[in-house]
Amino acid sequence: MVSSVKIAIIGFGNVGRSLAKLIAFKGEDIEKKYGVRLNVVAVADSRGAVIREEGLIPYELLKLCELPRSYIFMYKPYGVSGASVEEVYSRIIPDIHVEVTPPNYKSGEPGLSNILYAINSGANVVTANKAPLVLKYDHIMQCAKQRGVLVKFKATVMAGTPLIDLLKSLKGYSIEAVEGIINSTTNYILTEMHEDLIPYSDALKKAQALGIAEPNPDLDVRGWDAAAKLVIISNVIGEPINLDDVERDDLSRIDLREVFKAIKENMVLKFIAKYKVKEKRASVKITKISKDDILSSVKGTMNAVRIRTDINDIVLIGKGAGGIETAYAIMDDVLSIAEVISPEP
Repeated sequence: MVSSVKIAIIGFGNVGRSLAKLIAFKGEDIEKKYGVRLNVVAVADSRGAVIREEGLIPYELLKLCELPRSYIFMYKPYGVSGASVEEVYSRIIPDIHVEVTPPNYKSGEPGLSNILYAINSGANVVTANKAPLVLKYDHIMQCAKQRGVLVKFKATVMAGTPLIDLLKSLKGYSIEAVEGIINSTTNYILTEMHEDLIPYSDALKKAQALGIAEPNPDLDVRGWDAAAKLVIISNVIGEPINLDDVERDDLSRIDLREVFKAIKENMVLKFIAKYKVKEKRASVKITKISKDDILSSVKGTMNAVRIRTDINDIVLIGKGAGGIETAYAIMDDVLSIAEVISPEP
């Protein structure tokens, strides 16, 4: 017996397109393995939507990915110019709402309103957008509980590496601190500065040319992205902090002379995010660490987190960003919800 799960993808940038491709290419294998048909009934972006109540076939998903950003409404015969999330839901209510709109840490919009609308409509939610959780974690979870739906967000921290799952599993541990490298852009920049001995500006340009850094890298280099991830981590372990509680360095102010000095001392500079749970102190700081520290060997776009507990230290290392890595994390959350809401074969 195969269960069909209706999915709406809200946001169709790099991550949304990676997810659409993943479903197109792996949907048949997933159906055979898990008995779940992932049926994308709607895709929406800032200028419109594509809605097909019977679900988009793999060929159609791939054709959507060929259209320019914000022009999916031109896809005939299912494109709808200017269609909002509300209009999508007036046509069909998905089983799972996938939120992959860009983060806005001031208002949380449009992701926050989209997620709450989905929950209030009875849809389960999978989000890669951190901002709604950073600003309204408790409210979102309370609304979901009241409506009897699930909210999953594995993709918000370390993307393709299951840190959120690990933290949720440590029920008997006392977590004393969580620290590590949780922003791929800044780790790549520092790696280039250390290995090629180039200034920050050159390392940034290289990261931008490779698509690792955004044209405007402020969210990454000023610590906002890592700080947001610390806030989500704090909520997962039940010791919540606010975004404004996190002290942040600005990596763009780093001078190559600081790198030379660290190298002479047999040390490495890393952009370390740290949350000390008991003190409720959180920071994202340029930190000089010993080459004997396992975090010093984490290079390029790799991420690593050390969870300090009352028993031992647990270290998790893996990919922290990228469209396809994030898409796989979203897929895991989608399938975990599908297992709950789909009838047993």
